[in-house]
Amino acid sequence: MAEITALLPQPRQKQRIQVYLDGEFAFSLHRIIATEATLSIGRKLAPAEQRDLQARDAYHTALQSAYRYLASRPRSESEVRSRLRRAAGPVIVDAVIAKLKEQRFVDDPAFAADFTERRATASPRSRKMIGWELRRKGVKAEVVEDATAELDDEATAYEAAAKRAGRLSETEYLPFRQKLGGFLQRRGFGYGVATRVVERVWRERNGNPDESTED
Repeated sequence: MAEITALLPQPRQKQRIQVYLDGEFAFSLHRIIATEATLSIGRKLAPAEQRDLQARDAYHTALQSAYRYLASRPRSESEVRSRLRRAAGPVIVDAVIAKLKEQRFVDDPAFAADFTERRATASPRSRKMIGWELRRKGVKAEVVEDATAELDDEATAYEAAAKRAGRLSETEYLPFRQKLGGFLQRRGFGYGVATRVVERVWRERNGNPDESTED
């Protein structure tokens, strides 16, 4: 067993404590972990206790890192796991993810539903494209399917097109159709949906097009 001979603040990281055993630096711990363990000079630590303290510290550090990562916006489980793997091993990562799920900070169905709603309202795009974006974030296919099931591509495309049309100055149907149709297809909407929506927006804005879409 090794004896604690000093407990010193870590330079430039005052929230951490340097633990010296038998006169030599052994490891550092977050102040919270040291306090919870009631460490004091003269106390003896078995090797198993030292490993436990370091594991608790690694868990605490990873959990705090996850909280900071989640503070800016919601994240998928896969995104959080990827971030944590940069500095923590698989056992710690699994433990942190389990805690975050318990606290509902990580919840892929809720994340996918929120992401879908925000995309559909703030930046309308097709169901297929939203699904692709969610899968890129590591969300499982069945969760994506549930989150996007009620999306109506035609209605969403019309909403996007109506907003975009206000920025277009074209007075001829063909260039209007090309620009607005291209915009919708870049948002993931199929040719058929894009064509019908462009015609609808043109009619509402200008009446019947001078040119047929077959010209």
